[in-house]
Amino acid sequence: WLKLQALSRPCLYCEGQYDMAGVTNRTPENEKGSCGSGNKAKNGYSSSPSRHTAVQAPGELLPGSSSELLALGEAAAKASEHAKAAHFFTMAIDLLAKGMTLDSKGRASRADLQKLNTSSNGELTSLLSGRSQVYLRQGDLAAAVEDAETCTRADPAFEKGHLRLAVAYEAAAAPLELQLEACQRAVDECPGSQLLVARKWKLKKALAESTSQEERPVAATEEWTIADTRSLADDSTDPRRPAAAADLGRALASGAHGLSKDLNEAARYLRLASSGGDVSAQRDLGLVLLDLGRPVEAADELSEAARAGDDEAAAVLQQLAAEAKAQEDEARAKLQEMAELGDPRAKQMLQELMA
Repeated sequence: WLKLQALSRPCLYCEGQYDMAGVTNRTPENEKGSCGSGNKAKNGYSSSPSRHTAVQAPGELLPGSSSELLALGEAAAKASEHAKAAHFFTMAIDLLAKGMTLDSKGRASRADLQKLNTSSNGELTSLLSGRSQVYLRQGDLAAAVEDAETCTRADPAFEKGHLRLAVAYEAAAAPLELQLEACQRAVDECPGSQLLVARKWKLKKALAESTSQEERPVAATEEWTIADTRSLADDSTDPRRPAAAADLGRALASGAHGLSKDLNEAARYLRLASSGGDVSAQRDLGLVLLDLGRPVEAADELSEAARAGDDEAAAVLQQLAAEAKAQEDEARAKLQEMAELGDPRAKQMLQELMA
């Protein structure tokens, strides 16, 4: 289905653009990526200096250790600088994997990967996991799958690696059989993972439903309406119910398709879809609960969706945390101002906060 290639992928920047401590520079004319995979640079990325985005200030040395590059990559990914993050992750992987033996297909052996991951104190899996997520956000699904698959071989007991692979497979619309096979291996390696077990049963159900649905006659000339969607969403016997409930919930949340906006009804249908295993519906449920003024429930739903690999849910949680911190700082500053003016209650509250 997807050809899994070498451990390291080409860099998105030319190493001739910066001085890198501890790493041999390459010239812009070098056709190989800095990862040493021997692959040509990706289409769309020129080796011309004018086409590259600077990754550091003029004269600044980039760190030469994999741990420092990992930290830079994680910081760039958090700031949504995905191309830069992929570059830093790739340089770090190059440093760790330098001299590693590859087979005729450009792949390292499982034993060598696990040995390298152990000697790097888990840095290799962190790098592969991080780069897989970055590639997914960039829309490079084959690369996301490749890194996640390599991550699971480097440490079969690393839950996050298996989750990255599951999410990448789902985004790439891999055959359900392939997704289930990978998920079953994941559960075998991580039997205590509730997320992986839940995903396995979700895939089993989806595979069974897709088989039965293929056997159903479909009238291609019938025009589908929102009423048909509601009918399916209300039919507990129809295997298409979770998908229909998700669509109807989103329509109710936005007032689309001629429906009146109804957040309570939207939450009800999105909860049905979420209970049926739809992670994106669980994230949307969290957003609707926020609009309804139910932040605690919203945080629970968003947290579950984020743990299942939904990047948007994770981003919303980060935003909520930042807003809460800003409000806390503002309230503390106000109390400090009142205390300095002699307000005894403000002084007491400040003391309690600092206790």
